[in-house]
Amino acid sequence: MNILIFEYVTGGGFCGQPLPPSLANEGEMMLKALLANFDDISTVKTLTMLDYRFCSSQTFRPNTSLTQFLPVPGNEDVAHLFQAYLQKADAAWVIAPEFDGILETFCQYVTHANKILLTSPAKAVRQTANKFETFQRLQHAKIATVPTAHFDPHTSVDKSKEWIVKPIDGAGSQETYLLCHPDDWDSLPPILPCDFIYQPHIRGEKTSLSCLFDKQNTRLLCINLQIFDLINQLYYLKEINVNYKKDDGRYKQLVSDIASAFPDLWGYVGIDLIETPNEIYVLEINPRLTTSFVSIQEKAGFNIAKLVMDLLPKDS
Repeated sequence: MNILIFEYVTGGGFCGQPLPPSLANEGEMMLKALLANFDDISTVKTLTMLDYRFCSSQTFRPNTSLTQFLPVPGNEDVAHLFQAYLQKADAAWVIAPEFDGILETFCQYVTHANKILLTSPAKAVRQTANKFETFQRLQHAKIATVPTAHFDPHTSVDKSKEWIVKPIDGAGSQETYLLCHPDDWDSLPPILPCDFIYQPHIRGEKTSLSCLFDKQNTRLLCINLQIFDLINQLYYLKEINVNYKKDDGRYKQLVSDIASAFPDLWGYVGIDLIETPNEIYVLEINPRLTTSFVSIQEKAGFNIAKLVMDLLPKDS
């Protein structure tokens, strides 16, 4: 089977633009880890789109019989090139941010080309990308989550309490502001109400779940601890402790409940949580590879690519 690998940042998503250093570093790590996973599957050949600025990187080894790198020039329309390269593949694995509909759109390209998509379908991406709609669906399913509302600077809220303001479809902690004092609201940059949400800031342990979904069949792979730095009211992910602790039964049940609420999730899924002594709150659902994936094979012993391939029908 020929599989097209497309990681948005390293694969040409920023052609014609400067590469954001943190996103480029994270994307490079995920791509390298995914290719290492596929190295152990002899029945697969990977075709990997690579921004021309990464082509000389020592991170990526030379082409082998199982790997071919497809350079993306600086002046190329990456969406058009992706669809052209799809014609050489039987399946595709897409890693991209949810904002601006990027991940959803590239998943649609794969489906429209009648190729096998090795990630959640566009419908599941659409349902989980919008954090307000995710909140509503979780609330309807009676799954503990953080109260969420569309941001409006004129809304009457108790500004003596702590609040989080963040993009409605952001990836990671991008543009996530912590407001601790009334004056903090006045220091927010100009933002459009329809593009942002706000939530009460719940102090607790920030964890994540790495899981496999296949309709109602789920598998909890590991529980991870996320450690953040707070700099100028912005959260920055500092470290992830993968396979941080064992399940006590609550996490497996939570994953099963989420599968019932979001039945279209498929393949690898990351779930962000906030834990207090009394409750586990679901914060976000990521229908794609997450940063935790990079260390899962080393820390938990799972080859995610092989596990996902095993989910495919035997005649695929």
